[in-house]
Amino acid sequence: MQSPLLLLLLLVVAVVGIPWWLKKRKEKKATQAISTRHEKDEVWKAIKQYLKDSGDYGKEIVDSYVAKRNPVDYINPNLPHHSKENKKYANKIRQKQISESKKSAKKKGIVPDFDTPKERDLYVVCFLTRSIKKKQYDQPRAIECEVVNTKISKKQWDRKILINGALDYDREMEWIAPIRAAEEIKNKKLDEQAKKRAQKQKARNDARNKKKQEKIKRQVQKRKEKH
Repeated sequence: MQSPLLLLLLLVVAVVGIPWWLKKRKEKKATQAISTRHEKDEVWKAIKQYLKDSGDYGKEIVDSYVAKRNPVDYINPNLPHHSKENKKYANKIRQKQISESKKSAKKKGIVPDFDTPKERDLYVVCFLTRSIKKKQYDQPRAIECEVVNTKISKKQWDRKILINGALDYDREMEWIAPIRAAEEIKNKKLDEQAKKRAQKQKARNDARNKKKQEKIKRQVQKRKEKH
């Protein structure tokens, strides 16, 4: 008695659960696509705003790339390795001092002398433009943008993209170029894998269709032989 009931339960779960899972998966993919488009739109708008503020009109964006900058008061990616290590060590000491200051102030019932500075959400936007009329390319440029989220209500946030100014493109590319190159290699591998999967799927579909056609032909042949 238990076995049929178990099979029936599994069947119900499959009938209800699989469509729900497929729906959720589709919604997730759609949300990710919208998020990606939104981020690209933000980058495009930031570059356009910078060009407008600079009085650089009649230009089209040919290429762009965004890299997240490490928090300002922590590690500067342009510093040599030993300086980064020193910075890490200095920050550990600093954080310990902040923690001890807070504990001491709490015991005394007073406000601490200093607090942990808020980390800024900074990005380096590298881009290439060219003249719309003459189709002449400009030198590649880099700007620093900052994302500022301000809480409006319990569930709403105001998101702003601030342009902090121009950067030295060559200097920034010292740390951005290896990151972008690694991403391009990874994306190329993913594209190749997706292409192979698509080819395999096509081969399976073709084989399946061929079998169906052969089956139909056999059935037609049998009917002809009967008549």
